Amino acid sequence: MKTLRKVVSSWSSDSGSAESGFWKSTMAIASSALEGTGRMQQAVSQSLKLQQKIRTMREELHKAEAERDIYRDLHTRTLEELQHAMDTSPAEWKRLRAETEALQIRRRAYKLLVEHYARIGAPIDQAIFSAQRRRVQQHFQLQRRKGLPITQVSVDDIAFLLR
Repeated sequence: MKTLRKVVSSWSSDSGSAESGFWKSTMAIASSALEGTGRMQQAVSQSLKLQQKIRTMREELHKAEAERDIYRDLHTRTLEELQHAMDTSPAEWKRLRAETEALQIRRRAYKLLVEHYARIGAPIDQAIFSAQRRRVQQHFQLQRRKGLPITQVSVDDIAFLLR
């Protein structure tokens, strides 16, 4: 009986240590599995972030391509207009230059007259204004014949015409 007790007691102590070892290894495996799951979750999270970034970059790329296409079309139309302008006859060019110069003179005359009226604080009367505009435009043409650009004519230069 004594030997049986020794065997039973050794079994119970061995079974306790075996059971304890079994639980320790199970806990270690579970802990390892949790760590692996955490790493997988981080990898999936990183992957989702990268996919979102790829989507955003794709959208930006599509917008940039659309804008490029718009500018490409604009460039094509501009080249077509330039080609058409190059085909314009010399007489047409001369007419366009004359129109441009007339518009520049008219704009400069309006600008200087308005500055003059603002300086003296007088109200603008249409009849007087149009007569003075004609005189100022004639003065500009005279100055251009002398070789002076109209941009260098100032309010002070036309003040004597407006008295």
